[in-house]
Amino acid sequence: MPTFSHELPEQSTHSGFRLVRTPTAHALVAHVLSDRLVGCNTHFLNNRTIPCEPPTCDACASGVPWRWHGYLAILLEATQEIVIFECTAKSAAAFAAYHERHGTTRGAHMKAQRLNARPNGRVLIQCRPADLAKVHLPNSPQVEKVLCHIWTIPENQVTTAAQMKRPPAEAVEIDRSRPEIDAHKSRVTEALLRAAARPGTDPPGNGRTDRPH
Repeated sequence: MPTFSHELPEQSTHSGFRLVRTPTAHALVAHVLSDRLVGCNTHFLNNRTIPCEPPTCDACASGVPWRWHGYLAILLEATQEIVIFECTAKSAAAFAAYHERHGTTRGAHMKAQRLNARPNGRVLIQCRPADLAKVHLPNSPQVEKVLCHIWTIPENQVTTAAQMKRPPAEAVEIDRSRPEIDAHKSRVTEALLRAAARPGTDPPGNGRTDRPH
C-alpha cells in the first residue's frame, strides 16, 4: 500500500548543493546561512581547484602554488537556492569583519560583485545585518561535508583546526594516511552522495568557473 504525505522529504531541500563564485555579469545577492567561514589552502591543478594536503602534498612537491579559499553556505536571494559560496582571502575579509562585530555570519545580507567583467577580476563583498523578521533562514548544510564530497575525500581524513594563517575561519586539513571508513557502514555516505554537488565543471551560466581568479 502506498504512503502519501503533504510534506516534502527533508533530504529534498538539501540536494544538489552547487559551488559558486562571484559571477562576472552581475552581482550575487544572498543571505548567509553558515555561522562562520570554513577555510582551506587550495591548488589549481588539472583545470580544477583541489585542497592542499600537508605534510605530503603532491601539488606542493611539484611546485604548484597554493591559495587560501573561504567557503560559506548561502541562500540566493533571487532563487532561494542553497549553495556553497567560494571566495579568496582578500574578499573574505568582509565576512571576518562581520563575524568579529556580531559573533556570527549567519543572517548577514551579502552582496558580491566584480569590479570588472573578467572571471578573475577583483571581488568586492559587502555585508550588513538583514531584517530577519522578513526572511526565513533554513538550516545550514555542513560545509566541510559538502567539500569532502566535491573533492572525493573520506570524512575521517579531514581535520578541523581552530585557525589558519588567513582571516579567522574554521580550517580544514586532510590526512590521507587514515584508513577510509567502510562506505556501507558510514551513516553519512549515502546522504552526502545525494546532498553534495558533483565535482567537475558546471554548465555555463551558473556562476561557477574552475579557473584561477
